[in-house]
Amino acid sequence: MTPASAASRFCNRTTPSSSILFYKAGSGEAGTGTLSDGNWQYKSAFDLPAGYTHAAASRDSLVLYNKNTGEGEVGSFEDGGYTRNQTFDDFSTGWTFVEASGDSVLFYNGNTGRGVTGTLKDGVYREVRAYDNFSTGWGTMAASCDTLVSAARHGSGLSAWSNVGYGSLKDGVYTDRGSIPRTDYLGSLTATKDSLLSLSRVGGHLEFQVSRATDGAGIAFREIGTSGIWDKVGRTSDSLFFYKNDGTAWISTLANGNYANVGSLPKVSSGWSLIEGGV
Repeated sequence: MTPASAASRFCNRTTPSSSILFYKAGSGEAGTGTLSDGNWQYKSAFDLPAGYTHAAASRDSLVLYNKNTGEGEVGSFEDGGYTRNQTFDDFSTGWTFVEASGDSVLFYNGNTGRGVTGTLKDGVYREVRAYDNFSTGWGTMAASCDTLVSAARHGSGLSAWSNVGYGSLKDGVYTDRGSIPRTDYLGSLTATKDSLLSLSRVGGHLEFQVSRATDGAGIAFREIGTSGIWDKVGRTSDSLFFYKNDGTAWISTLANGNYANVGSLPKVSSGWSLIEGGV
């Protein structure tokens, strides 16, 4: 047998995240809950600084970031509860993606190809490495507990993604493992602890594809069906939260590469700008 990777050992020995955050950038209004095995439970409402443009959650921690000002904060995020531990006013501005795995986070600028990675655990962010050689133009990213997957488009906004790159994101470092060409791939990505969802807009509906995403490899999409249009998709370790800006919501599960519908969730507030959960 092949020894388990360090990331796999981390993912196996720590408790998967069920925490999910809802946030409105204009007001700073926030709410949290838990979503596990398709079961939703509301936890709390509170206020955060207004203006955050990105959020990323690991297994036990959450980072919030404002790409326009460089301000941000990090805190513990477990069992649907958030506690702020760090605040920042000196992050670089202009990061286009902030994505977290089980213990790490990547900041990426699609215009310059610059990036920074660090650990995101125990409610604390620590920078580990800076990069100036990432490809430019990555238009979607998602990270499972140990695997980061990105897709780039070269051409118009309706052009197919020209390739999908993947690698490991663990111990505060990203390591490229390879890529697969996907001339028919049009979707945005969302990941749970071990799986990946692609949503491709075709006319007035979304086409769903799923893949396993573990050990920095194993990316192989398969089509599973279609749905109507959703504005946002949040995740936890094994579940997905589909959301329309009018408050319409739907819950599904995605684990071990297998997707299953659970059902609608009534009485969700409208206008959330960020929905982010951990793995």
